[in-house]
Amino acid sequence: MNDANTALQAKVLFYGDDFTGASDNAAQYARHGLKTVLFFSDPGMDFLEQSARNYDVLGVAGTARSLDPDGMRAELVPVLEKFRQLDIPLVQYKCCSTFDSSPDTGSLGHAMQLMQACWPGSLIPVLAATPEFGRYTIFGHHYARAGTTVHRLDRHPVMSRHPVTPMHESDLSLVLAQQGFNPGHAVDLRLLDHFEATPDVLANELMAHDSVVFDGYTLKQVMTAAASLWHVSQRRQVCAMAAQGFAHGLGTWLRLSGRLTSSPPAHKLAAVDRLLVLSGSCSSLSADQIAWARRAGFLTMRAERSLLTCEDPGALDSLEKRMLDALKSGTSVIVFTAEGPDDAQLSTASTQPLNALAVAQRIGHLFARLARVAFERVGLQRLVVAGGDSSSFTMRDILASALEIKASHFGQNAHVCTLLSDDPLINNKEVLLKGGQVGQADLYGLMLNGFSDSSA
Repeated sequence: MNDANTALQAKVLFYGDDFTGASDNAAQYARHGLKTVLFFSDPGMDFLEQSARNYDVLGVAGTARSLDPDGMRAELVPVLEKFRQLDIPLVQYKCCSTFDSSPDTGSLGHAMQLMQACWPGSLIPVLAATPEFGRYTIFGHHYARAGTTVHRLDRHPVMSRHPVTPMHESDLSLVLAQQGFNPGHAVDLRLLDHFEATPDVLANELMAHDSVVFDGYTLKQVMTAAASLWHVSQRRQVCAMAAQGFAHGLGTWLRLSGRLTSSPPAHKLAAVDRLLVLSGSCSSLSADQIAWARRAGFLTMRAERSLLTCEDPGALDSLEKRMLDALKSGTSVIVFTAEGPDDAQLSTASTQPLNALAVAQRIGHLFARLARVAFERVGLQRLVVAGGDSSSFTMRDILASALEIKASHFGQNAHVCTLLSDDPLINNKEVLLKGGQVGQADLYGLMLNGFSDSSA
């Protein structure tokens, strides 16, 4: 489609399968000086092509992580087709660094099949390792840190018990085979160390394969993998199934190799006078963050299941009033749906049982309403939304169109973004989209009080 007159600036295109992960991925590119924008839906071909002239990295955030294969196809194929028309040789499907998915929900194997159909003859590598975040792949098996302990994925205290996609296998090739895609080759730690200084030579070897699973334990190893894929992309389309470690590894290598010359941004965040947190996560870490905030003086309020099933319309008015009264007084507020994986509300029976997708959609609708009313009536400037699926549907319902990274705290893997919207009520508001495994217990205090050291 493109010729020399189009002068496209974009180096990488990516689709993020939920909004929290997509914003993290955008931040990893932006931290190295790559000008990055993340759209909250398919913006259309004309707008994508225009943006590709002004940005180094274009991302589209979606909800594929919560969809069945038919839903994934309906959402993904139009985006992938537009990516193909842009003719950028490096495309990333941003998956969660815990690789959680299933044949029926958020199938990564199905996503790889869709990319293969869109780009026949492309290389489709898998790179889930994100060492900075405690995610490691060792001889094909994936591991994730919980607290200070690293667990194999199928023995991880959270991911093995995920309410939608519990992981019972740690071998990434087997996970994908169960989802209909069979990677044919592996690049283990020994090869990554061997080719550390010569990723272009590793790229030559990759040219003979259709798909490959990369190990990764250190940033240097992830950099080698990312650099080899960059070299492959100069000769062949690359469609990477990769977590945010790929973005960080590629950005680091591009800068160290002299391919990036702009200065990386400084990361400082000013304090705000009040904060609203909307938590749809049921992870134990999110529960710890709610408990810390409660002790620190935040008002914490449970969004009862009746709000999601519309069994008690008056409950929403009551919750909204309490939230606004607290925010008007300068008190920060957390509205949450659960406190940890053992919360009784998660197993409470209902006369109208809801599937996981319906729950996520209703949480998103509720959270979008609460956020908009807080922006409108108390002038709220900074918002946190916790939970991948919750964040995805909240951002779409709130009518934000895109985001740019404002400031990142890499010590807690937290990235505050500026919202872009045609709606002046939403435009330029600040938001942190936080996954269930992101941050430390005091994260919400950090978001309220700001920071000047982005690594501590």
